[in-house]
Amino acid sequence: MSEAVDMRGGDSAVVPAETGARNMVSTVRKFFAEPSVQRSIPTAAAVIVVFLGLLAYLLLQQPERTTLYASLPENEKARIVDALKNASIDVALDPSSGEVLVPTSDFHRSRILLAAQGLPASTPDGYKQLDDMPMGTSRSVENMRLKHSQEIELARSISEIDSIVSTRVHLAIPEKSVFVRNNPEPTASVMVQMANGRVLGRQQVDAIVHLVSSSVPGMPKQNVTIIDQNGSLLSQGTADAAGRLSDSELEYRMRLENIYRMRIVSLVTPIVGAGNVNAQVNIDIDFTRSELTEEKVDPQGNALRSEQVSSDETTERRARGIPGAVANTPPSEVELAEIEEQAEGADGPSTRTRSTNEVRNYEISRVVSTTQNPSNQIARVFASVLVRDGEVLNPETGQMETEPLSKEKLDEIRELVRNAIGIDDERGDNLAVSSAPFVAAVEGERVEWFEQPWFKEVSQQITTILILAIVALGVIRPLLNRILVPVSPGDPGLVIVGQSEDEEADAVEVSEGESLEEIKAKLRPKKQSISADLLDTANTYDDKVAVIRMIVGEEAGRVSNVFKSMMREEVSSE
Repeated sequence: MSEAVDMRGGDSAVVPAETGARNMVSTVRKFFAEPSVQRSIPTAAAVIVVFLGLLAYLLLQQPERTTLYASLPENEKARIVDALKNASIDVALDPSSGEVLVPTSDFHRSRILLAAQGLPASTPDGYKQLDDMPMGTSRSVENMRLKHSQEIELARSISEIDSIVSTRVHLAIPEKSVFVRNNPEPTASVMVQMANGRVLGRQQVDAIVHLVSSSVPGMPKQNVTIIDQNGSLLSQGTADAAGRLSDSELEYRMRLENIYRMRIVSLVTPIVGAGNVNAQVNIDIDFTRSELTEEKVDPQGNALRSEQVSSDETTERRARGIPGAVANTPPSEVELAEIEEQAEGADGPSTRTRSTNEVRNYEISRVVSTTQNPSNQIARVFASVLVRDGEVLNPETGQMETEPLSKEKLDEIRELVRNAIGIDDERGDNLAVSSAPFVAAVEGERVEWFEQPWFKEVSQQITTILILAIVALGVIRPLLNRILVPVSPGDPGLVIVGQSEDEEADAVEVSEGESLEEIKAKLRPKKQSISADLLDTANTYDDKVAVIRMIVGEEAGRVSNVFKSMMREEVSSE
């Protein structure tokens, strides 16, 4: 028995530490000895088991996985798996396809990590299919494999561009015909997957088109189509000279406007501070190309163009010889030489004729000039400059307040900008400078809480917990209530036999040395209830105590109420 504390006289006895510990242990025992606590122990045990099961399920649950790279060679898979394991990433291999799988949450981190290490370093080889071609293959199969190898090699070449992640190429090469008019031109389709935030420029698209068209004989550039992973057509207008010219003009205009804007921002920022100025420039550019050819003639200026001089001289001698037939016969060379020698030595009359002809051509002086006006001329410039309002201290409130800039300050900024970008009033340029308060922060689009990614995961987990709780409370708890037998709150030698949860239990005393048959006889249900008249029939003190215990075990509520009323009467009498 614990040591009692007397509160009547106003003196309090000091309870030793050992006695306090025993009282605490006794209180705990009494608490667990309560019938309600005993009945709730199976439920508490079932809840603990369910909680531990859910905890083990959550810890052992496999995360959702996705394929990191597809169609990789085995050596590349081994290198990738080793690199990811060294980075503490839960990597696995698909048992059916052998693909490398990583958790969905680590997908982008894994690809960035591998890209920093230069992995994967290789792509499928297209010509390997030609090496593995068996003998006796038909011509159609050979053509299909050849086309497929060309597609793979073109995809490998295009994937070497830094901003492209992967590429697929489809070639449509028609069969050759003996009729030239029945030979259609081959075509090609290229699909590129761009990296996040990267786009292909016009020059890169043209380079891909040239690469594909040059790799396939007889394929014109306009038959090559390029699209990205978003379905956007990238090769539109590559063969159109007008389209390319328009794109170049637009790029030139945007580049020039950006230069003007940066000039304004860099000039005004030291005055108003960083982030307190914004500028936009619109430039109207004349891309018209004109060429003027002019020819001028000077009638007063003559120039000799050409001159031709010709001279003709003729000499005639008197005829000699004997008239007749013999004289008409031409002499021989010897005779002719003799006749000439005689004629030179003889004195005789002869006839000579001389004529001269001169032709001069004169050209009238003229001047031909060609003037080509330069293109990309700035027609007009429109600029707008917005400056943040200044902050001043309010002496009344002691807080900083915004105040528009003064007219003198705006005029100063306007004059600086005019000189910086070359505003010409005669050309029709316009410049606007104003001051206004800036918004501190711009709120983005709000996403509802049920649309958040975590809501889906939490919903799945809660659904799993509810299913397990229903199974545990609906199946496991009844089984535990049938298996477990609560211990009596009385002495250790008492056992409570419960018929059901709603029925009261009967206490049976078990003594040492009793056989199993005797204990079973005592455990049999009693047909009549125990009354207080049995105390008169008890002879010994032990029998009376046993009867009282039986009465208390059968009607514990009534006995407790009796004791409470007795203690209440005792306290009121004092």
